[in-house]
Amino acid sequence: MKHLPLLLLLTFIIGGCASSRRLSENVHQQDSVGIRVETRIEYVPDTVFIEIPAQTSERETADSTSHFENDYATSDARINPDGTLYHNLKTKPQKKPVEFEKPVERKDSVIYKKKTVTETEIVKVPRDLTWWQKTQIYGFWVILFILVIIYRKKILSLVKWLI
Repeated sequence: MKHLPLLLLLTFIIGGCASSRRLSENVHQQDSVGIRVETRIEYVPDTVFIEIPAQTSERETADSTSHFENDYATSDARINPDGTLYHNLKTKPQKKPVEFEKPVERKDSVIYKKKTVTETEIVKVPRDLTWWQKTQIYGFWVILFILVIIYRKKILSLVKWLI
């Protein structure tokens, strides 16, 4: 008889009701990543240096004067002993700056990610209790009633003591 309350407590703990179970579950996920590449060409002013090659030219004339000159050359003239004029033209090796529009290609990449949407729908299906669950529910009240009858004197003394 001393072990009866402990035995009943263990019975209640072992045979307790379980949590509800899921019958079906629908999961919908959406994830989207996009990459957009934009390419554009811009014309930027730039300077390029053109190299002018060295050139040589000569001529003889019966005239007493001769003159050669341009932006890129020098000229020498002289009268030869036979009375002819010797003229020498030499270009100066140099680089001439020339401006032009240089095409520059620019690429921009835009990466965008749409939000991940996760929707979970839990469908709970009501079901009837099994015979064991019904027995546990009704048996609890029966055992509680029996325990109250058996320990009624102790319960009444405890209630009086608390009041």
